[in-house]
Parts: sequence; structure tokens; C-alpha cells
Amino acid sequence: MEQNSNASDVITAGRGFPELVLASASPRRAELMRQAGYEFRVARSALPEPSRRPASVPIRVWPVSLALRKAQSVAGTVKSRATIIGADTIVVHDSRIINKAANRRHAEAILRSLSGTTHEVITGLVVLRGAECRMESVVSICRMKKLSERQLRTYLDSNLWRGKAGAYGIQDSPDDPFVKLISGEYSNVMGLPLDALRRVLALLHQS
Repeated sequence: MEQNSNASDVITAGRGFPELVLASASPRRAELMRQAGYEFRVARSALPEPSRRPASVPIRVWPVSLALRKAQSVAGTVKSRATIIGADTIVVHDSRIINKAANRRHAEAILRSLSGTTHEVITGLVVLRGAECRMESVVSICRMKKLSERQLRTYLDSNLWRGKAGAYGIQDSPDDPFVKLISGEYSNVMGLPLDALRRVLALLHQS
């Protein structure tokens, strides 16, 4: 359920930096940053997402590569002193990357494969400021309970699976969660590891 944003979507700027820019069209990432108290603006990368990972790139490096690609794309459109945040999230199950669902049938197949199993959620985080570049690969481990046919149909009917890695959002069923965090950071599963972001920004602010 991603919504497109563009470089004119100004939220505000600052919090210790001349300008803080989120290089992502994800409304969830923007909302996480707002909730954490950051002042920033959104600038969406114009580059299309690659359809597949090159075999030479390790799985845990892949989301970092995608995040770097987004951040670098936006870097050419903003002020040179801006601090740019790029992020990309993937779901990994049985050593396979589970991408966003292309349609309802694909979402159903993904959810059936994850049902009753444990999987990894990996977010690549990149922060650029001028010539400085900080990169992190943040891993959370989740378990999806065995979905009943009714739960599966209800979730598919909700369309909440759209635009989400693994065809689900951990925040989508607060009253009856079907995905539980086993280890790692909850916000990472939503698409932006806030602890890692705070740490990286603090390091940049000190440099």
C-alpha cells in the first residue's frame, strides 16, 4: 500500500542537521520518522527498482545496495549539505528473498509459504552527507502463526498486503497479531530501524 511522494513533499527540515531528507516513497517510513520526532522532507528516488538480485551480491548486502541506490539518486537533487536517508526492506525465507506481491494470487502464495514458519526481515539503511556514507544491514526475526483459511481470506480482502515485502505488515492486526517479533527491532520490520538510524545520525553529527 505504498503511496508515491515527490521532492516537493516538504515536511520540515532540521533537528541538528541543515536538512534531513528521506529518500523513500514509503508512508510507513515517513510515519515512523514523524513518531520518532524527526523533522525532515521526503524526496522520492526516480530510479526503478531492480527486478532481481545479481547472484554475486549476498542476500544481506542486497537491501543495502538498494538503499544506497535510492540515496545516491536523491543526492543529485538536493542541497550539498543535506543528510539523506535511504532504506530498503526485504523478507528472507528458506534462503529466498520474498518480494512484494504483484497481485492477490501472488500475495496468497507468499502468505501460505510463510504461514507457520520463521523468517528474517532485513533492512538496508544508508545515510549520506556530502562525501560521508554510513551503511547498516539490520536483521529482525519473525514468526507467522499458522493462518486459518478465514484469516488468510480476510487479510487478502483487506488489501493491506499491497506494496509490502513478504505481503504483510506486522502492524496490520494489532488486536490479533498473526506475526510476532522473535528478535530484533520492531520498527525494522515496518521498514526503518530507528535504533540504527539514531546511532548513525549521532555519529554523523559528531563528525
